[in-house]
Amino acid sequence: MITAALLILTLSHLTHSQKGGIRPVNIRTTEAPEPGGNAFPPECFLNILIMLDRSDSVKGGFNQSRDFVVEVSQELVIRPDRHDVAMIVYSGLSYKREIYKWGTFKSNEEFYKTANGLRAVGGTTNTGKALEVALNLLESRNKKIPTVVMMVTDGRSADDTRELGARLKSIDKITVFAGVAGDPRLIGKKDILNYVVDEHHIVAQNGREKAATTARKLLKKAQSKCPKVITTTTTTTTTTTTTNPITGCELDLVFVLDFSTTTDPIYKEYKKMAAAIVKKIKIGPHHTQVACVTFSSAGKTSTAFNLKRYKDNAGVLKGIEDLEYYGGTTAIGTGIMEGLNQTDEKHGAREEATRAMIVFTDGWNNKGPDPMEASKKATEAGFEVYAIGYVGEKENMVKTNMTVLGLIAEDGEHSFTHEDLDKLIQKVGARGAPCLNGGIVPSTAAPPRVPLGKGKQTTRRAT
Repeated sequence: MITAALLILTLSHLTHSQKGGIRPVNIRTTEAPEPGGNAFPPECFLNILIMLDRSDSVKGGFNQSRDFVVEVSQELVIRPDRHDVAMIVYSGLSYKREIYKWGTFKSNEEFYKTANGLRAVGGTTNTGKALEVALNLLESRNKKIPTVVMMVTDGRSADDTRELGARLKSIDKITVFAGVAGDPRLIGKKDILNYVVDEHHIVAQNGREKAATTARKLLKKAQSKCPKVITTTTTTTTTTTTTNPITGCELDLVFVLDFSTTTDPIYKEYKKMAAAIVKKIKIGPHHTQVACVTFSSAGKTSTAFNLKRYKDNAGVLKGIEDLEYYGGTTAIGTGIMEGLNQTDEKHGAREEATRAMIVFTDGWNNKGPDPMEASKKATEAGFEVYAIGYVGEKENMVKTNMTVLGLIAEDGEHSFTHEDLDKLIQKVGARGAPCLNGGIVPSTAAPPRVPLGKGKQTTRRAT
């Protein structure tokens, strides 16, 4: 079966000849382009129409195609007053088609829930009919702002797409790009050229994640010259309305949980505390992202899930619930060092995000690197480091060593027990608090990475 996924980006208000536009990539190469550039600039809203093929020819790779769409959509802030997303999921002429009109999705979370629930159904590939529906849907878009049409298919169709492709290309100020998330040799290039101007508008990239990364970079670069939207106030003066996908609420949060033998009576309390924190914050690609590391001995330390794994609170809570205890010696430093992997963009780290790490442990370290030295490295990597322990009464429980927790934490204000968990939640939640009710922090540039507590850098105590 053909499992290639095709991305078609239709960018209005942008032409191929514009200076600073997307660098063309020849289909004969599988190297990703490096467009560079920042996220969508403050003045840019977007309409995004997603067309997702789930016919027989892509059935074996539909899940990859669907996940590809979800990953690319992380470049957007989906809201009624931000980016507006519509979607057509198709295969046959009509009976296996789903249409989600403009304004259907009120948030990124709503879109992810719908997209992740899509399943392959098979059938013939009638891209022409899907394009006909798309052209009609495009007529009802907000024509004052740029539009992106993202089509994910293998490029093959049972019907003729030449006329409809020509209509698409004839629309004023529209440039079409195609990208392949799979083996470039398996795509229907002849049909693709019905939609795109030439081969130089086809970006080839093996692998879903690599293709998604390429597409996200292209989206960033493509928005370098977006028109501003003009609105009129009650006094008839005109102002420029701006938006920015950087919400000001971005936090990359890493949980590091001690699952060594001494925590057998209390490791479930760590999971409860981690879940309690998640329930009080907003999870999303433009808000808080959560990763989780579990540790005991060096050989039993691993990342349970990365920052980019879950897109909403429910996903993170399920990930925490599924954590399995395994026992072993205690290597706190190894757990912290494992958490430092979450500074890598491939795991979901964001340049504009504040970083925080919370270490759940009883403090009885007996293996691996020195916990305080590892914590210093985390601080140097931009993390604000917290430590929390359980000090209640449990059968066979080893009393928590709060002295070591104090050394792991940046200072006394970063060390907690389960009894003052609410204070920790308040500190960690401070970054995302303005966005809890859907608000966006006014900003035209990436906010500086600042500590979560008092708004100033803390100094680690000497020992």
